[in-house]
Amino acid sequence: MRYACSLGLLGWLAWRVDWSRFGGLRGLDWSLATPAVLLAGLAYPLQAWRWQVLLGIQDIVLPARWVHGAFWIGQFYNSFLPGGVAGDAVRLGHLWRVAPGRRAGAAASLLVDRLLGLSSLLVLATLALGAHGVYAREGERLRSLLGVSAVACLLIATVGWTVVRTRWWQPLSARVLGSERAAVLHDAAQAFGCHRGALVGCMALSVAAWLVDFCALWVLARAVGLAVGLPEMMVAVAAAYVAAALPISIGGHGVREGTLVAMLGMLGYGAGSATALFAVAFWASSVGWSLVGGGVYLLSILTGWPLGRGGQAERLAARKAG
Repeated sequence: MRYACSLGLLGWLAWRVDWSRFGGLRGLDWSLATPAVLLAGLAYPLQAWRWQVLLGIQDIVLPARWVHGAFWIGQFYNSFLPGGVAGDAVRLGHLWRVAPGRRAGAAASLLVDRLLGLSSLLVLATLALGAHGVYAREGERLRSLLGVSAVACLLIATVGWTVVRTRWWQPLSARVLGSERAAVLHDAAQAFGCHRGALVGCMALSVAAWLVDFCALWVLARAVGLAVGLPEMMVAVAAAYVAAALPISIGGHGVREGTLVAMLGMLGYGAGSATALFAVAFWASSVGWSLVGGGVYLLSILTGWPLGRGGQAERLAARKAG
């Protein structure tokens, strides 16, 4: 059913494009499209770097090549398997293999990684909505969306603050999980509370990654002749990524692009052929970079690089943990 949803929505978008108007792909301004796609790829190493810092907070120290390799493989699984968290499960499995004594810390690193990514996205979307409302006449129509975004930001901030304040929930967790498991959970959460400077750096990396992605898509829109303002692009793309997390499609394909078209229409840019072509180009760029993760996965099977064949990375993690 999810595959049908993704294929149906993507087919609908492709059908809405007047390909003769653009002369096929020749109608793209490749002097803008090429750097836009390359710029979009820069967001992935920034996210992998953020994850590496979070792993370090949990005393899981691995080579950068290993962390980036596992991250890219996770992106591949996220893009082509149902659930939206398949890539996280794959990354967690690799971590448990190389650091079996730090399972709680490994899981915590992925949870906080997701939390930082979502919170920074919502913060930027809220700021962009506010900027849009200042100078755009139709800003009042989006006032309710601005309110929802602001409330979501406060809610996530509250959750994050509560997690590192372990004394608030440790007694309850001990009764529910048992003292031993609660102690492990407490240690993982306390590690983040003791490294607030590193968490601020991770938040900065999250913001940088999203800004790179927003700018790349803004340039890509120009490549198809869609003159969208950067604040409006930030709002539309943020909504698209949030919608992609809904468990109704494969990797968010189709839902993400359909939401993007709908949001651009709400912001006054219509839902015509150029908008649909931009959504299709957005999808192609996303899938293309996900396939890089597939290449890394194939390389790891054939050569053992960059994750290793069960030797060097495991020994390094064991020495650091010991």
